[in-house]
Order: sequence, then structure tokens, then C-alpha cells
Amino acid sequence: MTQTSQTEEVLSQANKSGVPVYELGFHLVPTVQDDGVAAIVEKVRAALGDAEIISEEVPARMTLAYIIERSVQGKREKYSESYFGFIKFAMERSELAAFQTMLRGTSEVLRFLIIETVREDAPAPRRTVFTSTRLEGETIKKPEAVAEKSAEVSQEELDKTIDAIVTQE
Repeated sequence: MTQTSQTEEVLSQANKSGVPVYELGFHLVPTVQDDGVAAIVEKVRAALGDAEIISEEVPARMTLAYIIERSVQGKREKYSESYFGFIKFAMERSELAAFQTMLRGTSEVLRFLIIETVREDAPAPRRTVFTSTRLEGETIKKPEAVAEKSAEVSQEELDKTIDAIVTQE
């Protein structure tokens, strides 16, 4: 089974109610004051209409990984910061296009992405911790360097070893 068909199968099993679940991630322009962010979020929520809102995160100011440029009224605006938030909601597919059109028309929305997802939040993967009682209470020590033996080799032994190596080749 391919990765795409596995994803589609998971989505179809999770959305058995028939109403697809989406997650909207959006960036708002940083020129909006903190009190104006709440008004824009309410505008977005109002555009969702009677869609069921499953979860959301209030937009928080963040530094972007790269500068986003946008042309507004013939001028190029550059943004290195934005307010980022998300809303997870359930909505009929037929209503999604109108919602996207509203987001594109809102000048305070810098960028947005809507993805189809599952209703339940996936638990964060647990970190595996390996433990051992073998070294309990002991400090791990650096291995000591092995001292080389400084044994003297006679000339005869050295000649025999060289002859043995030469004859093998």
C-alpha cells in the first residue's frame, strides 16, 4: 500500500461522520496591534459560519524563518515577523471555497494553509529512555592509555622477522 492511500484510508476512517475536518494555519501581518489580532481572529471565525470549531490557538508573535514579500497597492512590503495561529474545524467541502476566498480577500492575513486532517489530536511521540542498573552509582571513567612495552629486540630476531615477511610476498 502506498503512502498516499494509507493517508486517505486514515482520513476516511477518522471522518466517518461525513463532515471533513480541516486545520487552518495562518500568519497575520505584524503591523496589526495586539488588540487588533483578536478582531481579525473573530472575523475569520465568523467566516467559518456554522462550522464546528474543534480546537484553536490564539495567534502569537513569532520571527519568520525567511522574509516574506508581498505586493500591496503597487508597493513591495517585506515581513520578517508575523502572528501565527491555527483553527481546527469541521466543514462541508462545498463551503470551503467561499471560506478560502474570504481569507484571500483579507489584507491582514499574510499567508494561510488549509489541510484536511483527523478529528482527534495525535499524541506527541514518546521519547524512549534506556536505563541500565549495570553502572548504577558508578562514575564512567575514561579508559587509561595502554603503556607500550619497551622491550629490546635483538638484531637476529629482527632479521628473522624481516626474512619471514619478505618470503611471504
